[in-house]
Amino acid sequence: MTSQAKKYHMKENNLFKKIVSNPHTLFWLLACSILTGLTLPVLLKDGMFMDAVLYTSVSHNLSMGIGNFWFPQFSLHNVADLPAFHEQPPLVFGIQSVFFRLLGGSLYVERVYTFLTMCVSALLIVLLWRAVFVKENNLKKAGWLPVILWITIPVCFWSYSNNMHENTMGIFTLSSALITYKTFHKERFQIILIIFSGILIFLATFSKGIPGFFPLTLPFLYWLITKKISFKKMFVQTLILVFIPILIYVILFQFPESKESLSAYFFKRALHRINEVPTVDSRFYILYRIFTELLPQMIVVLIFLLIARIKKIKNHVSEHLRESIFFIAVGLSASVPLMLTLVQKGFYFVPALPFFAIGLSILIGPIISNFIEKIKSNTIKYKVLLFLVFLLFAGTCTFALMQKGKFSRNEDMLHDIYLMGSVIPQRSIAGIPGELWNDWSLQCYMMRYFNISMDCTIKYDYAILDKSIKPTDKMDNYKKVEINTLIYDLYRRQQ
Repeated sequence: MTSQAKKYHMKENNLFKKIVSNPHTLFWLLACSILTGLTLPVLLKDGMFMDAVLYTSVSHNLSMGIGNFWFPQFSLHNVADLPAFHEQPPLVFGIQSVFFRLLGGSLYVERVYTFLTMCVSALLIVLLWRAVFVKENNLKKAGWLPVILWITIPVCFWSYSNNMHENTMGIFTLSSALITYKTFHKERFQIILIIFSGILIFLATFSKGIPGFFPLTLPFLYWLITKKISFKKMFVQTLILVFIPILIYVILFQFPESKESLSAYFFKRALHRINEVPTVDSRFYILYRIFTELLPQMIVVLIFLLIARIKKIKNHVSEHLRESIFFIAVGLSASVPLMLTLVQKGFYFVPALPFFAIGLSILIGPIISNFIEKIKSNTIKYKVLLFLVFLLFAGTCTFALMQKGKFSRNEDMLHDIYLMGSVIPQRSIAGIPGELWNDWSLQCYMMRYFNISMDCTIKYDYAILDKSIKPTDKMDNYKKVEINTLIYDLYRRQQ
């Protein structure tokens, strides 16, 4: 071995020892274990939430040239009998279609995409945490803390176990928040950074619509709560953040294709759903969901605060209290406006959760830092804990891999769909009775895996009936296909 090779080898060993001896390594490994353990076992199984399969089908179709960016297609009838699929703005479909073009049509493509959005979001949370504690090295290293509090929120890891649009929107809102927050403490390049932040807000709205506008509130809330920026700076930044996305939309509305697409989404679907398709009975439902989803995290914070008080550990809460309140207020600005409508679902406020997690983590960061110092001083105890957490990480990864080929939901339905999809030609149409029209999981899976559309007219070569539905006289020329289905019966028209 040459002297240069020895130096490189020694440098590599020193780096490894430095990483292993760093007490934060233990908690980073724990964070990775929790991230993978709560999402990967589900992602590797077949079956997804119906909305997730619906969105995936549209992206998959787009990758195969079915529809285009402004007018994507789900199936023969799409939704609400519109000529194109306008349930959401088109950006996420366009991004995911690139993944399908690059990686193929496997069911794991959307899983890779979803897992990647979680990893990017976790990284952005860490970067935002570091921006908060840029001058406090011990706390700066504890970026794993908000990540753990974030991913353990039930609706959060549920969303990242499904291909929800909020996952992508959250990347843009977090990126915008990170850049805007950095401008609060910078004098140079402020205008350029704020313009870029405004573009990211546009991308958030282009992913999920109006909810993506909430990062506009950051300058106002930071000025109001922390008093660390001037009114003038707050006003100018807010003005730019508002102006940029509006300018981009004004430009898009000058082109017929984008104007027609965005108008169909906003006027024919978004406003229609808000006015005529409520999902809850009370406007306060969202507050109840926020409280119940964050209850475990709030209990953890209260326990640590109580321990700190009993053991008389200096918490320095007063030094960071305003920052904590600011991030919690940002989370509320991203979720409470949902009360304006009766169209509310728990996963709608997933992009707000990183800000709640950071705000709560700030309250106990100094306490956690104190515990880490104690762990660091006990070398044997630290090594044992590190070994146990490493085993936990290896165990979660092994367990996740063992789930491949299993089902997370709709096992019997998917059993039938694979059998029927092997008989019905791809890119064809199957007839179903009116009673099955609202069986959206059936429609979504058939489209996602086999590009087979459904129509409420029994006039095609194949028809699908629920086993509880008896064939009518109109199906005299259809014969049942003898396959071992569990829920549905497949019929073939006789020539």
